[in-house]
Amino acid sequence: MIPQVKTILYTTALGSHTRPVFRFTVGLAKQLGARIILLHVVEPLSNSVRFLIDSYLKPDAAKDLHQQASAGMLEKIRQRMEAFCAEELGATLEQTEVIAEVRVASGLACEVILSEADRHNVDLIIMGTHTGSGMRTDLLGSTTRRITLTSKRPVLVVPVADSENTEWAKPLI
Repeated sequence: MIPQVKTILYTTALGSHTRPVFRFTVGLAKQLGARIILLHVVEPLSNSVRFLIDSYLKPDAAKDLHQQASAGMLEKIRQRMEAFCAEELGATLEQTEVIAEVRVASGLACEVILSEADRHNVDLIIMGTHTGSGMRTDLLGSTTRRITLTSKRPVLVVPVADSENTEWAKPLI
């Protein structure tokens, strides 16, 4: 029996490779009749940064700063998705049926991605990774590697060369 893919969790670090990987994800979702949940994970602050913040800000001010940063990140993602939808799909984000949800979550990327995949019962996780950056091309980023090794769900890794030479990977941002 061929597996059904109805929900895709697309994870993004908002790097320069975001657009071509998302373009690939949208194309695949359209072909499969699937919906996409877009996820960006904000990593926790290091202990030294947390110490500096706690030294100079009251706890309520630090909490407000974190909430404002998360809200700003969500707004940035929404703006980028609006631009993508307008330029590539000829629709607004609300009119686009393929994108079900845009989420920003805090925590360790690997843990949050796997948790969100379980919470939404996704059928496929899609992640991007750089190739041709002077490093060995058989090494994945640490988060991508961890997800591929620990996920109970299928993971599709979309490589994007630093020198974009394929039409589907051509960056628009």
